[in-house]
Amino acid sequence: MEDYSKKRLYKKIIVKLLREKKLSIEELLTELNDILKDDYGFEPISRRTFDRAKESLIENGYQINSRKFNGRNYFVLEGYPDNLNLTQEEQLTFPLLIGLLDTEKTMNSVEWLKAALMDEFDYSIEDLNPYPYFVHVQPTLNSQDKLLILAGKIIEYIKKGQAILFQYQKKGITEFKQVAQLQIRYYDNRYYLLASTIDVTTYQPTKLLQTFTLDMFVEKNVNPAIDESDENATEPKHIFFDHDALYKTTRLEELLKHSLGIWYDWKENKLKTFRLKFTDWAMGIVKNKKIHPSQKIIHDSPENLIIEITVWDNHEIDYFLGRFGDKCERLN
Repeated sequence: MEDYSKKRLYKKIIVKLLREKKLSIEELLTELNDILKDDYGFEPISRRTFDRAKESLIENGYQINSRKFNGRNYFVLEGYPDNLNLTQEEQLTFPLLIGLLDTEKTMNSVEWLKAALMDEFDYSIEDLNPYPYFVHVQPTLNSQDKLLILAGKIIEYIKKGQAILFQYQKKGITEFKQVAQLQIRYYDNRYYLLASTIDVTTYQPTKLLQTFTLDMFVEKNVNPAIDESDENATEPKHIFFDHDALYKTTRLEELLKHSLGIWYDWKENKLKTFRLKFTDWAMGIVKNKKIHPSQKIIHDSPENLIIEITVWDNHEIDYFLGRFGDKCERLN
């Protein structure tokens, strides 16, 4: 660990100790050194190093003051920097956000987030456990942690403008795919990759936009795509692309703008304005969450709700509206 990181650690431990209780200078330095030795295997720090860490905290906005109790002087933490003070709304909603992550609660990143909230903002484990007052009933996806990690890896390649290679399974057939990946989308409890396939002759991205579901990636893994045009090459030649230019060329923004979630017809898209009538319990669902950003309310009464949306006319809208059964009627 670098000295800079050690200094941050010293300050973090000092704040943690002072959150829990008031301590004299001797007690604070002793407990700090005990933690450094027992938890991190570090040598004890000197009084001078401690004083520098304390002064740095004060300069950064922590209000660490000396107060006299029963004839003895103690350090007391009486205030935090403005950027570490949570508003009432933030205090109320952080536990609910953790509750929304309940399906991923065993992931290291979620556990780290909980620990950070407890360390930095004095939450307890009970504070961050909203059960039984708030419950996220959405069941976890199969291999959810692997899918999230896979999505993260793909995004890192996107940021570098580097194409990827993976095995993909569709209709029982496993094939190798090389693509220039553009975007990850999470829709209807599935993760999707929007990408342009790599031409097998030129080893450059095509203009064709394709969709892949991450749960169909074999072993949930990706590798750098390889340009094999030079048979005499002694080192693998990785394929790179201009993400922004390809994003525009594939018309991703336009195609997905008129989709309910992820689907479009790559041969011929037909844009249509649907007028839909909802009744009973379906009215509340549609009012609470728009079906599509283009949604407009045409009529709203206790008996029914009529809306209009403008989207691609394909199987996606049939599938989506089918879940409302006889509580949804197409008026055109």
